Amino acid sequence: MPSPSARILACHNDPVATQAARLAPSYRTLPLYRMDAGTYDRLVAAGAMEGLGVELREGLLVGRGRVGLDSIRRLDTEAYNRMVQTGALEGEPVELLDGLLVEMSPQGADHYLAIVRLTRHLAAARAWLGVQGPLEIKPGSEPEPDLALIEGEPSPSQLPRAALLTVEVAVTSHKKDRGPKVEMYARAGVPTYWLVDVPGRAVEVRTDPGPAGYGRCEVYGVGATVPSPAEGVTDLDVAWLFDGLGG
Repeated sequence: MPSPSARILACHNDPVATQAARLAPSYRTLPLYRMDAGTYDRLVAAGAMEGLGVELREGLLVGRGRVGLDSIRRLDTEAYNRMVQTGALEGEPVELLDGLLVEMSPQGADHYLAIVRLTRHLAAARAWLGVQGPLEIKPGSEPEPDLALIEGEPSPSQLPRAALLTVEVAVTSHKKDRGPKVEMYARAGVPTYWLVDVPGRAVEVRTDPGPAGYGRCEVYGVGATVPSPAEGVTDLDVAWLFDGLGG
Protein backbone atom coordinates (compact mmCIF):
# COMPACT_ATOMS: atom_id res chain seq x y z
CA MET A 1 0.00 0.00 0.00
CA PRO A 2 1.26 3.52 -0.75
CA SER A 3 2.63 5.30 2.31
CA PRO A 4 1.20 8.65 3.46
CA SER A 5 4.77 9.71 4.27
CA ALA A 6 5.41 10.05 0.52
CA ARG A 7 3.29 13.20 0.54
CA ILE A 8 5.37 16.41 0.71
CA LEU A 9 3.58 19.52 1.98
CA ALA A 10 5.24 22.01 -0.35
CA CYS A 11 5.57 22.57 -4.08
CA HIS A 12 8.81 23.42 -5.81
CA ASN A 13 7.72 27.06 -6.00
CA ASP A 14 5.39 29.06 -3.78
CA PRO A 15 2.67 30.00 -6.31
CA VAL A 16 1.30 32.84 -4.20
CA ALA A 17 4.54 34.56 -3.23
CA THR A 18 6.16 34.44 -6.66
CA GLN A 19 3.19 34.94 -8.95
CA ALA A 20 3.67 38.66 -9.61
CA ALA A 21 7.36 38.17 -10.35
CA ARG A 22 6.60 35.41 -12.85
CA LEU A 23 3.85 37.21 -14.73
CA ALA A 24 5.44 40.65 -15.04
CA PRO A 25 8.07 39.60 -17.63
CA SER A 26 5.89 36.94 -19.27
CA TYR A 27 6.63 38.17 -22.80
CA ARG A 28 10.33 37.46 -22.12
CA THR A 29 10.01 34.10 -20.35
CA LEU A 30 7.23 32.39 -22.29
CA PRO A 31 8.00 30.59 -25.58
CA LEU A 32 6.21 33.01 -27.90
CA TYR A 33 4.59 31.57 -31.01
CA ARG A 34 6.04 33.01 -34.22
CA MET A 35 3.62 33.20 -37.11
CA ASP A 36 4.69 32.83 -40.73
CA ALA A 37 3.70 35.39 -43.35
CA GLY A 38 1.30 33.02 -45.09
CA THR A 39 -0.71 32.44 -41.90
CA TYR A 40 -0.77 36.18 -41.21
CA ASP A 41 -1.98 36.94 -44.74
CA ARG A 42 -4.79 34.38 -44.41
CA LEU A 43 -5.89 35.95 -41.11
CA VAL A 44 -5.88 39.42 -42.67
CA ALA A 45 -7.84 38.21 -45.72
CA ALA A 46 -10.44 36.61 -43.43
CA GLY A 47 -10.89 39.87 -41.50
CA ALA A 48 -9.61 38.46 -38.20
CA MET A 49 -7.10 41.31 -37.79
CA GLU A 50 -9.58 44.10 -38.37
CA GLY A 51 -9.40 46.76 -35.68
CA LEU A 52 -6.36 45.28 -33.93
CA GLY A 53 -3.85 47.76 -35.34
CA VAL A 54 -1.12 45.14 -35.74
CA GLU A 55 1.59 44.17 -38.16
CA LEU A 56 3.80 41.09 -38.38
CA ARG A 57 7.41 41.61 -37.38
CA GLU A 58 9.84 38.70 -36.95
CA GLY A 59 6.85 36.38 -36.61
CA LEU A 60 5.24 38.38 -33.78
CA LEU A 61 2.08 40.48 -33.80
CA VAL A 62 3.13 43.98 -32.73
CA GLY A 63 1.38 47.32 -32.53
CA ARG A 64 1.67 49.10 -35.85
CA GLY A 65 4.59 51.52 -35.81
CA ARG A 66 5.88 50.44 -32.39
CA VAL A 67 9.25 48.83 -31.65
CA GLY A 68 10.71 46.49 -29.04
CA LEU A 69 9.30 43.50 -27.16
CA ASP A 70 7.02 45.81 -25.18
CA SER A 71 5.21 46.55 -28.44
CA ILE A 72 3.84 42.98 -28.71
CA ARG A 73 0.06 43.18 -29.09
CA ARG A 74 -1.80 41.37 -26.33
CA LEU A 75 -5.05 39.80 -27.50
CA ASP A 76 -8.32 39.20 -25.69
CA THR A 77 -10.21 35.94 -26.06
CA GLU A 78 -12.66 37.45 -28.57
CA ALA A 79 -9.85 38.43 -30.97
CA TYR A 80 -8.13 35.07 -30.53
CA ASN A 81 -11.35 33.13 -31.16
CA ARG A 82 -11.92 35.11 -34.37
CA MET A 83 -8.47 34.03 -35.49
CA VAL A 84 -9.14 30.39 -34.61
CA GLN A 85 -12.50 30.40 -36.41
CA THR A 86 -10.85 31.36 -39.72
CA GLY A 87 -9.06 28.00 -39.76
CA ALA A 88 -5.71 29.69 -40.39
CA LEU A 89 -4.32 28.37 -37.08
CA GLU A 90 -5.50 24.81 -37.69
CA GLY A 91 -2.71 22.44 -36.66
CA GLU A 92 -0.56 25.24 -35.28
CA PRO A 93 0.98 24.57 -31.80
CA VAL A 94 -0.41 27.69 -30.15
CA GLU A 95 -2.50 28.75 -27.15
CA LEU A 96 -3.39 32.14 -25.67
CA LEU A 97 -1.79 32.89 -22.28
CA ASP A 98 -1.92 36.28 -20.60
CA GLY A 99 -2.88 37.85 -23.94
CA LEU A 100 0.11 36.35 -25.75
CA LEU A 101 0.29 33.72 -28.48
CA VAL A 102 2.43 31.02 -26.87
CA GLU A 103 3.94 27.94 -28.46
CA MET A 104 2.88 24.56 -27.08
CA SER A 105 5.52 21.87 -26.59
CA PRO A 106 5.44 18.90 -28.96
CA GLN A 107 4.45 15.55 -27.45
CA GLY A 108 7.04 12.86 -26.84
CA ALA A 109 6.35 9.26 -25.88
CA ASP A 110 6.40 9.94 -22.11
CA HIS A 111 4.00 12.87 -22.43
CA TYR A 112 1.61 10.87 -24.61
CA LEU A 113 1.59 7.78 -22.36
CA ALA A 114 0.98 9.89 -19.25
CA ILE A 115 -2.05 11.47 -20.95
CA VAL A 116 -3.36 8.06 -22.03
CA ARG A 117 -3.09 6.70 -18.48
CA LEU A 118 -4.67 9.79 -16.95
CA THR A 119 -7.48 9.64 -19.50
CA ARG A 120 -8.19 6.05 -18.52
CA HIS A 121 -8.10 6.97 -14.82
CA LEU A 122 -10.37 10.02 -15.08
CA ALA A 123 -12.83 8.49 -17.55
CA ALA A 124 -14.93 7.13 -14.67
CA ALA A 125 -15.78 10.63 -13.46
CA ARG A 126 -19.41 11.74 -13.42
CA ALA A 127 -18.17 14.99 -14.98
CA TRP A 128 -17.32 15.31 -18.68
CA LEU A 129 -13.68 14.62 -19.55
CA GLY A 130 -11.99 16.89 -22.07
CA VAL A 131 -8.61 16.03 -23.59
CA GLN A 132 -6.41 18.89 -24.83
CA GLY A 133 -9.39 21.18 -25.37
CA PRO A 134 -9.54 24.95 -24.78
CA LEU A 135 -10.72 26.64 -21.61
CA GLU A 136 -11.71 30.30 -22.11
CA ILE A 137 -10.50 32.48 -19.24
CA LYS A 138 -11.34 36.12 -19.75
CA PRO A 139 -10.00 38.60 -20.54
CA GLY A 140 -6.94 37.24 -22.32
CA SER A 141 -6.24 33.54 -21.81
CA GLU A 142 -7.35 30.38 -23.57
CA PRO A 143 -5.08 27.57 -22.40
CA GLU A 144 -5.54 24.02 -23.61
CA PRO A 145 -4.97 21.79 -20.57
CA ASP A 146 -3.93 18.23 -21.30
CA LEU A 147 -7.05 17.07 -19.46
CA ALA A 148 -10.00 18.77 -17.79
CA LEU A 149 -13.11 17.65 -15.99
CA ILE A 150 -16.08 19.81 -17.01
CA GLU A 151 -19.22 19.78 -14.88
CA GLY A 152 -21.68 19.62 -17.79
CA GLU A 153 -21.59 18.79 -21.48
CA PRO A 154 -19.83 21.63 -23.35
CA SER A 155 -22.00 23.91 -25.45
CA PRO A 156 -21.66 23.81 -29.25
CA SER A 157 -21.64 27.63 -29.29
CA GLN A 158 -19.48 28.48 -26.26
CA LEU A 159 -16.15 27.18 -25.05
CA PRO A 160 -16.03 25.98 -21.42
CA ARG A 161 -15.14 28.74 -18.95
CA ALA A 162 -14.94 26.61 -15.81
CA ALA A 163 -13.67 23.19 -14.82
CA LEU A 164 -13.61 20.96 -11.75
CA LEU A 165 -10.05 19.85 -12.51
CA THR A 166 -7.32 20.82 -14.95
CA VAL A 167 -4.24 18.67 -15.59
CA GLU A 168 -0.98 19.64 -17.27
CA VAL A 169 1.67 17.02 -18.03
CA ALA A 170 5.10 18.64 -17.86
CA VAL A 171 8.16 17.09 -19.47
CA THR A 172 9.88 20.34 -20.46
CA SER A 173 7.08 22.89 -19.89
CA HIS A 174 7.49 23.35 -16.12
CA LYS A 175 8.14 27.11 -16.29
CA LYS A 176 4.86 27.73 -18.09
CA ASP A 177 2.83 25.19 -16.10
CA ARG A 178 4.12 26.41 -12.72
CA GLY A 179 3.97 30.06 -13.77
CA PRO A 180 1.18 31.75 -15.74
CA LYS A 181 -1.11 28.72 -15.81
CA VAL A 182 -1.28 28.62 -12.00
CA GLU A 183 -2.78 32.12 -11.86
CA MET A 184 -5.03 31.51 -14.87
CA TYR A 185 -6.64 28.35 -13.54
CA ALA A 186 -7.00 29.88 -10.07
CA ARG A 187 -8.64 32.99 -11.54
CA ALA A 188 -11.08 30.77 -13.42
CA GLY A 189 -12.03 29.19 -10.08
CA VAL A 190 -10.77 25.70 -10.98
CA PRO A 191 -10.87 23.96 -7.57
CA THR A 192 -8.02 21.55 -8.28
CA TYR A 193 -5.02 21.78 -10.61
CA TRP A 194 -2.70 18.83 -11.15
CA LEU A 195 0.78 19.38 -12.57
CA VAL A 196 2.20 16.00 -13.51
CA ASP A 197 5.99 16.37 -13.29
CA VAL A 198 7.32 13.55 -15.46
CA PRO A 199 11.08 14.02 -14.84
CA GLY A 200 10.41 14.49 -11.10
CA ARG A 201 8.01 11.51 -11.02
CA ALA A 202 5.55 13.44 -8.88
CA VAL A 203 2.10 15.03 -9.06
CA GLU A 204 1.74 18.58 -7.72
CA VAL A 205 -1.81 19.16 -6.47
CA ARG A 206 -2.91 22.78 -6.09
CA THR A 207 -6.17 23.64 -4.31
CA ASP A 208 -7.89 26.65 -2.66
CA PRO A 209 -7.90 29.00 -5.68
CA GLY A 210 -7.85 32.76 -5.16
CA PRO A 211 -6.97 36.00 -6.99
CA ALA A 212 -3.21 35.49 -6.45
CA GLY A 213 -3.10 31.79 -7.29
CA TYR A 214 -3.64 28.65 -5.23
CA GLY A 215 -3.39 28.80 -1.47
CA ARG A 216 -2.36 25.18 -0.98
CA CYS A 217 0.01 22.93 -2.87
CA GLU A 218 1.06 19.35 -2.10
CA VAL A 219 3.44 17.05 -3.94
CA TYR A 220 2.72 13.33 -4.23
CA GLY A 221 5.66 11.14 -5.16
CA VAL A 222 6.01 7.48 -6.07
CA GLY A 223 4.62 5.47 -3.17
CA ALA A 224 1.74 7.88 -2.53
CA THR A 225 -1.79 8.14 -3.87
CA VAL A 226 -3.35 11.39 -5.04
CA PRO A 227 -6.82 11.92 -3.52
CA SER A 228 -9.78 11.74 -5.89
CA PRO A 229 -10.49 15.15 -7.45
CA ALA A 230 -14.11 14.44 -8.44
CA GLU A 231 -17.03 12.09 -7.90
CA GLY A 232 -16.59 8.71 -9.56
CA VAL A 233 -12.78 8.92 -9.71
CA THR A 234 -10.64 6.71 -7.49
CA ASP A 235 -7.41 7.84 -5.83
CA LEU A 236 -4.47 7.92 -8.25
CA ASP A 237 -1.54 5.56 -7.63
CA VAL A 238 1.50 7.67 -8.56
CA ALA A 239 3.72 4.61 -9.03
CA TRP A 240 1.27 3.24 -11.62
CA LEU A 241 1.16 6.55 -13.46
CA PHE A 242 4.94 6.78 -13.84
CA ASP A 243 5.72 3.09 -14.34
CA GLY A 244 8.20 2.86 -17.23
CA LEU A 245 8.23 6.60 -17.91
CA GLY A 246 11.44 8.59 -18.08
CA GLY A 247 13.53 5.57 -18.86
